[in-house]
Amino acid sequence: MNRKPAVAGRFYEADAKALRACVSGYLSGGSGPSGSLKGILAPHAGYTFSGAAAGAAFAALRDIPFETLVIIATGHTMALKNGALFSSGSFETPLGAVEVDQEFCAELLKEKKLFADLPRAHAAEHAVEVQLPFLQALRGDTVKIVPVLFNSPDEALLEEAGCVLGRAMKGRRALFCVSSDLSHYPPGNIAEMSDRSVLLALRQAMRSATPAYFGLANSLLQDKCARYMDTTACGQAAMTAGAAAALEMGADDFELELYTHSGKISGDNQAVVGYGCGYYTKAKKKPEPGCELTKTMKEALLAIARSAIEFRLKSGKTPGQPLSAWPEFNQPAAIFVTLTLGGRLRGCIGSLEPRGTLADMAGAYAVAAAFEDPRFGAVTDRELEKIVLEISVLSPLALVPGPEQVKEGVHGVYVKKGGRSGTYLPQVWEHFANKEEFLSSLCLEKAGLAADAWKERSTALYVYTVEHFSEK
Repeated sequence: MNRKPAVAGRFYEADAKALRACVSGYLSGGSGPSGSLKGILAPHAGYTFSGAAAGAAFAALRDIPFETLVIIATGHTMALKNGALFSSGSFETPLGAVEVDQEFCAELLKEKKLFADLPRAHAAEHAVEVQLPFLQALRGDTVKIVPVLFNSPDEALLEEAGCVLGRAMKGRRALFCVSSDLSHYPPGNIAEMSDRSVLLALRQAMRSATPAYFGLANSLLQDKCARYMDTTACGQAAMTAGAAAALEMGADDFELELYTHSGKISGDNQAVVGYGCGYYTKAKKKPEPGCELTKTMKEALLAIARSAIEFRLKSGKTPGQPLSAWPEFNQPAAIFVTLTLGGRLRGCIGSLEPRGTLADMAGAYAVAAAFEDPRFGAVTDRELEKIVLEISVLSPLALVPGPEQVKEGVHGVYVKKGGRSGTYLPQVWEHFANKEEFLSSLCLEKAGLAADAWKERSTALYVYTVEHFSEK
Protein backbone atom coordinates (compact mmCIF):
# COMPACT_ATOMS: atom_id res chain seq x y z
CA MET A 1 0.00 0.00 0.00
CA ASN A 2 1.37 3.41 -1.00
CA ARG A 3 0.14 6.26 1.15
CA LYS A 4 0.02 9.41 -0.95
CA PRO A 5 0.87 12.83 0.53
CA ALA A 6 -2.10 14.39 2.33
CA VAL A 7 -0.71 17.83 3.22
CA ALA A 8 1.88 18.63 0.53
CA GLY A 9 1.28 22.15 -0.70
CA ARG A 10 -0.36 23.12 2.61
CA PHE A 11 2.03 22.21 5.43
CA TYR A 12 5.12 22.18 3.20
CA GLU A 13 6.17 22.76 -0.39
CA ALA A 14 4.67 20.44 -3.00
CA ASP A 15 7.53 21.04 -5.45
CA ALA A 16 10.43 18.65 -4.79
CA LYS A 17 13.22 21.13 -5.52
CA ALA A 18 11.69 23.88 -3.38
CA LEU A 19 10.97 21.40 -0.56
CA ARG A 20 14.52 20.05 -0.51
CA ALA A 21 15.96 23.56 -0.39
CA CYS A 22 13.58 24.53 2.43
CA VAL A 23 14.28 21.45 4.52
CA SER A 24 18.04 21.67 3.97
CA GLY A 25 17.98 25.19 5.36
CA TYR A 26 16.15 24.07 8.49
CA LEU A 27 18.58 21.17 8.99
CA SER A 28 21.48 23.59 9.38
CA GLY A 29 20.36 24.54 12.92
CA GLY A 30 20.65 22.80 16.29
CA SER A 31 23.53 22.32 18.70
CA GLY A 32 22.86 18.62 19.31
CA PRO A 33 22.60 16.64 22.56
CA SER A 34 25.27 16.25 25.21
CA GLY A 35 24.24 12.71 26.11
CA SER A 36 23.82 9.52 24.07
CA LEU A 37 20.84 10.05 21.75
CA LYS A 38 17.89 7.63 21.83
CA GLY A 39 15.22 9.77 20.19
CA ILE A 40 13.98 13.26 19.38
CA LEU A 41 10.94 15.44 19.99
CA ALA A 42 9.85 17.42 16.92
CA PRO A 43 6.76 19.56 16.24
CA HIS A 44 4.43 18.82 13.33
CA ALA A 45 2.87 22.09 12.17
CA GLY A 46 3.32 23.91 8.87
CA TYR A 47 6.99 24.48 8.16
CA THR A 48 6.60 28.27 8.27
CA PHE A 49 5.88 27.96 11.97
CA SER A 50 7.62 24.80 13.18
CA GLY A 51 10.14 23.94 10.48
CA ALA A 52 13.08 25.48 12.31
CA ALA A 53 12.35 23.48 15.46
CA ALA A 54 11.81 20.21 13.57
CA GLY A 55 14.97 20.76 11.53
CA ALA A 56 17.05 21.44 14.64
CA ALA A 57 15.92 18.12 16.15
CA PHE A 58 16.48 16.08 12.97
CA ALA A 59 19.93 17.61 12.46
CA ALA A 60 21.10 15.59 15.48
CA LEU A 61 20.47 12.37 13.51
CA ARG A 62 22.83 13.30 10.69
CA ASP A 63 25.85 11.26 11.79
CA ILE A 64 24.08 8.46 13.67
CA PRO A 65 23.87 5.07 11.91
CA PHE A 66 20.31 3.76 12.16
CA GLU A 67 18.05 1.72 9.91
CA THR A 68 14.58 2.39 11.33
CA LEU A 69 12.91 5.52 12.68
CA VAL A 70 9.86 4.89 14.85
CA ILE A 71 7.58 7.93 14.53
CA ILE A 72 5.36 8.13 17.62
CA ALA A 73 2.81 10.70 16.59
CA THR A 74 -0.43 12.39 17.55
CA GLY A 75 -3.61 11.12 15.94
CA HIS A 76 -5.76 14.12 14.96
CA THR A 77 -8.43 12.62 12.71
CA MET A 78 -10.12 9.87 14.76
CA ALA A 79 -10.30 8.55 18.32
CA LEU A 80 -7.91 5.66 18.96
CA LYS A 81 -8.09 2.96 21.62
CA ASN A 82 -4.44 2.03 21.23
CA GLY A 83 -1.47 2.54 18.92
CA ALA A 84 -2.62 2.79 15.29
CA LEU A 85 -0.06 1.38 12.85
CA PHE A 86 0.35 1.64 9.10
CA SER A 87 2.03 -1.74 8.94
CA SER A 88 3.17 -2.24 5.33
CA GLY A 89 3.89 -0.37 2.14
CA SER A 90 5.32 3.14 2.04
CA PHE A 91 4.66 6.82 2.65
CA GLU A 92 5.19 9.17 -0.28
CA THR A 93 6.28 12.81 -0.23
CA PRO A 94 7.49 15.01 -3.10
CA LEU A 95 10.99 13.73 -2.25
CA GLY A 96 10.06 10.09 -2.93
CA ALA A 97 8.83 7.10 -0.92
CA VAL A 98 9.83 5.93 2.56
CA GLU A 99 9.31 2.22 3.15
CA VAL A 100 7.51 0.96 6.28
CA ASP A 101 9.47 -1.55 8.38
CA GLN A 102 6.98 -4.37 7.95
CA GLU A 103 8.84 -6.86 10.17
CA PHE A 104 8.97 -4.38 13.06
CA CYS A 105 5.25 -3.62 12.70
CA ALA A 106 4.39 -7.32 12.62
CA GLU A 107 6.19 -7.77 15.93
CA LEU A 108 4.20 -4.92 17.49
CA LEU A 109 0.89 -6.28 16.20
CA LYS A 110 1.38 -9.41 18.30
CA GLU A 111 0.45 -7.13 21.23
CA LYS A 112 -3.22 -6.95 20.25
CA LYS A 113 -4.25 -4.91 23.30
CA LEU A 114 -1.65 -2.24 22.54
CA PHE A 115 -1.48 -1.95 18.75
CA ALA A 116 -3.79 -2.29 15.75
CA ASP A 117 -3.22 -2.10 12.00
CA LEU A 118 -5.33 0.94 11.10
CA PRO A 119 -4.30 2.56 7.80
CA ARG A 120 -7.40 4.77 7.72
CA ALA A 121 -6.17 6.59 10.83
CA HIS A 122 -3.15 7.64 8.74
CA ALA A 123 -4.99 8.53 5.55
CA ALA A 124 -5.47 12.26 6.26
CA GLU A 125 -3.07 12.54 9.21
CA HIS A 126 -0.21 15.06 8.99
CA ALA A 127 1.75 14.27 12.18
CA VAL A 128 3.86 11.50 10.60
CA GLU A 129 3.98 12.92 7.09
CA VAL A 130 5.53 16.29 7.93
CA GLN A 131 8.53 14.58 9.58
CA LEU A 132 9.42 12.55 6.49
CA PRO A 133 11.02 15.24 4.28
CA PHE A 134 13.55 15.92 7.07
CA LEU A 135 14.38 12.22 7.25
CA GLN A 136 14.59 11.96 3.46
CA ALA A 137 16.86 14.99 3.16
CA LEU A 138 19.22 13.39 5.67
CA ARG A 139 19.13 9.74 4.63
CA GLY A 140 17.32 9.43 1.31
CA ASP A 141 15.56 6.06 1.06
CA THR A 142 18.04 4.15 3.25
CA VAL A 143 15.91 4.29 6.41
CA LYS A 144 12.57 2.59 7.05
CA ILE A 145 9.85 3.94 9.33
CA VAL A 146 7.37 2.58 11.85
CA PRO A 147 4.43 5.04 11.88
CA VAL A 148 2.26 4.80 15.00
CA LEU A 149 -0.45 7.17 16.21
CA PHE A 150 -1.75 7.66 19.75
CA ASN A 151 -4.44 9.81 21.34
CA SER A 152 -5.85 7.54 24.06
CA PRO A 153 -6.22 9.05 27.56
CA ASP A 154 -5.33 5.65 29.09
CA GLU A 155 -1.91 6.42 30.54
CA ALA A 156 -1.28 2.85 31.70
CA LEU A 157 -1.82 1.61 28.14
CA LEU A 158 0.41 4.37 26.73
CA GLU A 159 3.23 3.48 29.12
CA GLU A 160 2.91 -0.22 28.33
CA ALA A 161 2.87 0.46 24.59
CA GLY A 162 5.90 2.71 24.96
CA CYS A 163 7.78 0.00 26.84
CA VAL A 164 7.01 -2.50 24.04
CA LEU A 165 8.27 -0.01 21.45
CA GLY A 166 11.43 0.56 23.49
CA ARG A 167 12.14 -3.15 23.85
CA ALA A 168 11.65 -3.68 20.11
CA MET A 169 14.04 -0.84 19.31
CA LYS A 170 16.74 -2.17 21.62
CA GLY A 171 17.22 -5.19 19.39
CA ARG A 172 17.57 -3.09 16.24
CA ARG A 173 19.50 -0.15 14.86
CA ALA A 174 16.55 2.11 15.59
CA LEU A 175 15.77 5.57 16.95
CA PHE A 176 12.46 7.31 17.49
CA CYS A 177 10.82 10.66 16.86
CA VAL A 178 7.95 11.88 19.02
CA SER A 179 5.79 14.14 16.82
CA SER A 180 3.90 16.65 18.96
CA ASP A 181 3.03 20.31 19.24
CA LEU A 182 2.39 22.01 22.59
CA SER A 183 -0.36 24.41 23.73
CA HIS A 184 -3.18 25.33 21.37
CA TYR A 185 -4.59 28.83 21.07
CA PRO A 186 -3.74 30.64 24.32
CA PRO A 187 -2.33 34.17 24.24
CA GLY A 188 1.41 34.19 23.61
CA ASN A 189 2.40 34.97 27.20
CA ILE A 190 0.27 32.11 28.58
CA ALA A 191 1.64 29.74 25.94
CA GLU A 192 5.21 30.49 26.94
CA MET A 193 4.52 29.81 30.64
CA SER A 194 2.55 26.63 29.98
CA ASP A 195 4.81 25.24 27.26
CA ARG A 196 8.02 25.71 29.20
CA SER A 197 6.34 24.05 32.17
CA VAL A 198 5.32 21.06 29.99
CA LEU A 199 8.85 20.73 28.63
CA LEU A 200 10.31 20.88 32.14
CA ALA A 201 7.78 18.24 33.23
CA LEU A 202 9.00 16.00 30.41
CA ARG A 203 12.56 16.41 31.67
CA GLN A 204 11.46 15.63 35.22
CA ALA A 205 9.53 12.55 34.06
CA MET A 206 12.66 11.27 32.33
CA ARG A 207 14.98 12.03 35.23
CA SER A 208 12.70 10.39 37.80
CA ALA A 209 11.75 7.52 35.42
CA THR A 210 8.03 8.23 35.96
CA PRO A 211 6.02 8.93 32.78
CA ALA A 212 2.96 9.37 35.05
CA TYR A 213 4.55 12.56 36.36
CA PHE A 214 4.22 14.05 32.89
CA GLY A 215 0.53 13.20 32.77
CA LEU A 216 -0.08 14.75 36.19
CA ALA A 217 1.78 17.92 35.21
CA ASN A 218 -0.35 18.33 32.09
CA SER A 219 -3.54 17.71 34.05
CA LEU A 220 -2.68 20.37 36.63
CA LEU A 221 -1.70 22.86 33.94
CA GLN A 222 -4.85 22.21 31.92
CA ASP A 223 -7.00 22.77 35.03
CA LYS A 224 -5.22 26.04 35.67
CA CYS A 225 -5.36 27.24 32.05
CA ALA A 226 -8.63 25.75 30.75
CA ARG A 227 -10.17 29.14 30.00
CA TYR A 228 -7.17 30.10 27.88
CA MET A 229 -6.45 27.03 25.76
CA ASP A 230 -7.71 23.75 24.31
CA THR A 231 -4.75 21.61 25.38
CA THR A 232 -1.33 21.84 27.00
CA ALA A 233 0.14 19.46 24.42
CA CYS A 234 -1.79 18.08 21.48
CA GLY A 235 0.55 15.09 21.54
CA GLN A 236 0.42 14.36 25.26
CA ALA A 237 -0.38 10.70 24.52
CA ALA A 238 2.52 10.40 22.08
CA MET A 239 4.86 12.15 24.51
CA THR A 240 3.87 9.77 27.33
CA ALA A 241 4.44 6.71 25.14
CA GLY A 242 7.70 8.24 23.91
CA ALA A 243 8.97 8.81 27.44
CA ALA A 244 8.24 5.20 28.33
CA ALA A 245 10.01 4.02 25.18
CA ALA A 246 13.03 6.20 25.93
CA LEU A 247 13.28 4.90 29.51
CA GLU A 248 13.09 1.32 28.24
CA MET A 249 16.01 2.13 25.92
CA GLY A 250 18.10 3.37 28.85
CA ALA A 251 17.52 7.11 28.49
CA ASP A 252 17.39 9.16 31.68
CA ASP A 253 17.09 12.76 30.50
CA PHE A 254 15.39 15.13 28.10
CA GLU A 255 17.46 18.01 26.69
CA LEU A 256 15.56 20.97 25.27
CA GLU A 257 17.03 22.33 22.03
CA LEU A 258 14.58 25.03 20.97
CA TYR A 259 11.24 26.51 22.03
CA THR A 260 9.02 28.88 20.09
CA HIS A 261 5.38 29.57 19.35
CA SER A 262 3.47 30.78 16.31
CA GLY A 263 3.15 34.32 17.63
CA LYS A 264 6.92 34.75 17.61
CA ILE A 265 6.83 34.08 13.86
CA SER A 266 3.58 35.69 12.73
CA GLY A 267 3.56 38.59 15.18
CA ASP A 268 -0.01 37.70 16.19
CA ASN A 269 0.05 36.76 19.87
CA GLN A 270 -3.69 36.58 20.50
CA ALA A 271 -4.10 32.81 19.94
CA VAL A 272 -0.91 30.82 19.35
CA VAL A 273 0.37 27.25 19.10
CA GLY A 274 3.52 26.21 20.95
CA TYR A 275 6.42 24.22 19.49
CA GLY A 276 9.38 22.58 21.20
CA CYS A 277 12.13 20.22 20.11
CA GLY A 278 14.78 18.31 21.97
CA TYR A 279 16.52 15.04 22.68
CA TYR A 280 15.85 11.94 24.77
CA THR A 281 19.29 10.95 26.00
CA LYS A 282 21.35 8.76 28.28
CA ALA A 283 23.28 11.40 30.22
CA LYS A 284 27.03 11.12 30.72
CA LYS A 285 26.42 11.58 34.45
CA LYS A 286 23.07 10.51 35.89
CA PRO A 287 21.05 13.72 36.38
CA GLU A 288 19.38 14.57 39.65
CA PRO A 289 15.57 14.48 39.66
CA GLY A 290 13.73 17.47 41.06
CA CYS A 291 13.80 21.14 40.20
CA GLU A 292 16.68 23.32 41.32
CA LEU A 293 15.28 26.33 43.15
CA THR A 294 17.25 29.56 43.23
CA LYS A 295 17.43 31.81 46.29
CA THR A 296 14.95 34.16 44.64
CA MET A 297 12.51 31.31 43.97
CA LYS A 298 12.71 30.13 47.57
CA GLU A 299 11.99 33.62 48.84
CA ALA A 300 9.04 33.87 46.46
CA LEU A 301 7.59 30.56 47.68
CA LEU A 302 7.86 31.65 51.29
CA ALA A 303 6.14 34.91 50.37
CA ILE A 304 3.32 32.93 48.70
CA ALA A 305 2.92 30.85 51.88
CA ARG A 306 2.80 33.87 54.21
CA SER A 307 0.49 35.78 51.90
CA ALA A 308 -1.91 32.82 51.79
CA ILE A 309 -2.17 32.76 55.59
CA GLU A 310 -2.78 36.52 55.65
CA PHE A 311 -5.48 36.14 52.98
CA ARG A 312 -7.18 33.40 55.03
CA LEU A 313 -7.14 35.57 58.15
CA LYS A 314 -8.83 38.42 56.29
CA SER A 315 -11.25 36.54 54.03
CA GLY A 316 -11.70 33.09 55.51
CA LYS A 317 -10.67 31.59 52.15
CA THR A 318 -7.57 29.89 50.74
CA PRO A 319 -6.30 31.70 47.63
CA GLY A 320 -5.45 29.94 44.38
CA GLN A 321 -2.19 30.68 42.60
CA PRO A 322 -1.94 31.86 38.98
CA LEU A 323 0.25 30.24 36.36
CA SER A 324 3.81 31.25 37.16
CA ALA A 325 6.49 32.62 34.86
CA TRP A 326 8.83 30.19 36.66
CA PRO A 327 8.17 26.72 35.17
CA GLU A 328 9.44 25.18 38.40
CA PHE A 329 6.46 26.66 40.29
CA ASN A 330 4.03 24.95 37.87
CA GLN A 331 5.40 21.44 38.49
CA PRO A 332 3.65 18.79 40.60
CA ALA A 333 5.19 18.87 44.05
CA ALA A 334 5.02 17.04 47.37
CA ILE A 335 5.80 19.50 50.14
CA PHE A 336 5.37 20.20 53.85
CA VAL A 337 4.96 23.64 55.37
CA THR A 338 6.14 24.01 58.96
CA LEU A 339 5.37 26.91 61.31
CA THR A 340 7.44 27.66 64.41
CA LEU A 341 6.88 30.23 67.13
CA GLY A 342 9.74 31.05 69.45
CA GLY A 343 11.58 27.98 68.14
CA ARG A 344 8.69 25.66 68.98
CA LEU A 345 6.46 23.85 66.52
CA ARG A 346 3.23 25.76 65.80
CA GLY A 347 1.89 23.65 62.92
CA CYS A 348 3.00 21.33 60.14
CA ILE A 349 0.94 19.98 57.24
CA GLY A 350 1.91 18.52 53.88
CA SER A 351 1.79 15.47 51.63
CA LEU A 352 4.18 12.74 50.58
CA GLU A 353 2.78 12.60 47.04
CA PRO A 354 2.27 15.50 44.58
CA ARG A 355 -1.31 16.80 44.82
CA GLY A 356 -0.90 20.13 43.08
CA THR A 357 1.67 22.51 41.69
CA LEU A 358 4.53 23.74 43.84
CA ALA A 359 3.05 27.24 44.10
CA ASP A 360 -0.45 25.95 44.87
CA MET A 361 0.80 23.61 47.57
CA ALA A 362 2.95 26.30 49.20
CA GLY A 363 -0.17 28.39 49.71
CA ALA A 364 -2.58 25.58 50.56
CA TYR A 365 -0.36 23.79 53.07
CA ALA A 366 0.68 27.03 54.73
CA VAL A 367 -3.01 27.71 55.38
CA ALA A 368 -3.56 24.12 56.53
CA ALA A 369 -0.59 24.28 58.92
CA ALA A 370 -1.89 27.56 60.36
CA PHE A 371 -5.56 26.61 60.74
CA GLU A 372 -6.06 22.85 60.37
CA ASP A 373 -3.31 21.11 62.34
CA PRO A 374 -5.37 19.31 65.03
CA ARG A 375 -2.55 19.68 67.56
CA PHE A 376 -2.91 23.46 67.69
CA GLY A 377 -5.51 26.18 67.63
CA ALA A 378 -5.87 28.55 64.70
CA VAL A 379 -3.07 31.07 64.17
CA THR A 380 -4.01 34.65 65.11
CA ASP A 381 -2.97 37.95 63.53
CA ARG A 382 -0.67 38.72 66.43
CA GLU A 383 1.00 35.32 66.28
CA LEU A 384 1.60 35.51 62.55
CA GLU A 385 3.93 38.47 63.02
CA LYS A 386 6.27 36.24 65.07
CA ILE A 387 5.81 32.92 63.29
CA VAL A 388 8.63 31.60 61.08
CA LEU A 389 7.67 29.58 57.97
CA GLU A 390 9.69 26.70 56.56
CA ILE A 391 9.00 24.83 53.31
CA SER A 392 10.27 21.31 52.64
CA VAL A 393 10.14 20.06 49.03
CA LEU A 394 10.23 16.27 48.94
CA SER A 395 11.84 13.84 46.52
CA PRO A 396 9.76 10.81 45.40
CA LEU A 397 9.29 8.08 48.01
CA ALA A 398 11.58 5.05 47.72
CA LEU A 399 10.73 1.74 49.39
CA VAL A 400 13.75 0.28 51.21
CA PRO A 401 14.22 -3.35 52.28
CA GLY A 402 15.08 -2.50 55.88
CA PRO A 403 16.23 0.11 58.40
CA GLU A 404 19.88 -0.36 57.47
CA GLN A 405 19.11 1.58 54.26
CA VAL A 406 17.90 4.61 56.24
CA LYS A 407 20.62 7.30 56.36
CA GLU A 408 20.75 9.24 59.61
CA GLY A 409 20.42 12.99 59.17
CA VAL A 410 19.71 12.59 55.44
CA HIS A 411 16.47 10.70 54.92
CA GLY A 412 12.95 11.50 55.88
CA VAL A 413 11.12 8.27 56.69
CA TYR A 414 7.53 7.19 56.05
CA VAL A 415 6.42 4.09 57.94
CA LYS A 416 3.31 2.08 57.06
CA LYS A 417 1.77 -1.06 58.51
CA GLY A 418 -1.81 -2.05 57.89
CA GLY A 419 -3.98 1.05 58.10
CA ARG A 420 -1.50 3.02 60.22
CA SER A 421 1.26 5.28 58.93
CA GLY A 422 3.33 8.33 59.77
CA THR A 423 6.38 10.30 58.71
CA TYR A 424 9.23 12.34 60.12
CA LEU A 425 11.01 14.89 57.95
CA PRO A 426 14.84 14.78 57.88
CA GLN A 427 14.92 17.91 60.06
CA VAL A 428 13.56 15.82 62.95
CA TRP A 429 16.80 13.83 63.27
CA GLU A 430 18.28 16.63 65.41
CA HIS A 431 15.91 15.70 68.24
CA PHE A 432 17.18 12.11 68.54
CA ALA A 433 20.49 10.58 69.51
CA ASN A 434 20.42 7.71 67.03
CA LYS A 435 18.47 5.84 64.38
CA GLU A 436 16.75 3.51 66.85
CA GLU A 437 15.30 6.43 68.83
CA PHE A 438 14.19 8.18 65.62
CA LEU A 439 12.42 5.13 64.16
CA SER A 440 10.90 4.08 67.50
CA SER A 441 9.44 7.53 68.05
CA LEU A 442 8.15 7.63 64.47
CA CYS A 443 6.34 4.32 64.91
CA LEU A 444 4.95 5.04 68.38
CA GLU A 445 4.19 8.75 68.32
CA LYS A 446 3.35 9.43 64.67
CA ALA A 447 2.02 6.13 63.31
CA GLY A 448 0.38 4.73 66.46
CA LEU A 449 2.31 1.48 66.12
CA ALA A 450 4.43 -0.43 68.60
CA ALA A 451 7.75 1.35 69.15
CA ASP A 452 9.70 -1.54 67.62
CA ALA A 453 7.39 -2.04 64.63
CA TRP A 454 10.15 -0.74 62.34
CA LYS A 455 12.06 -3.97 63.01
CA GLU A 456 9.27 -6.15 61.61
CA ARG A 457 9.34 -7.35 58.00
CA SER A 458 5.63 -6.62 57.64
CA THR A 459 6.28 -2.90 58.20
CA ALA A 460 7.02 -0.89 55.05
CA LEU A 461 9.74 1.75 55.28
CA TYR A 462 10.03 4.46 52.64
CA VAL A 463 12.75 7.10 52.48
CA TYR A 464 12.96 10.48 50.80
CA THR A 465 15.12 13.58 50.85
CA VAL A 466 14.03 17.19 51.13
CA GLU A 467 15.17 20.61 50.06
CA HIS A 468 14.11 22.85 52.93
CA PHE A 469 14.36 26.58 53.43
CA SER A 470 12.87 29.05 55.87
CA GLU A 471 12.31 32.70 56.55
CA LYS A 472 15.19 34.49 58.20
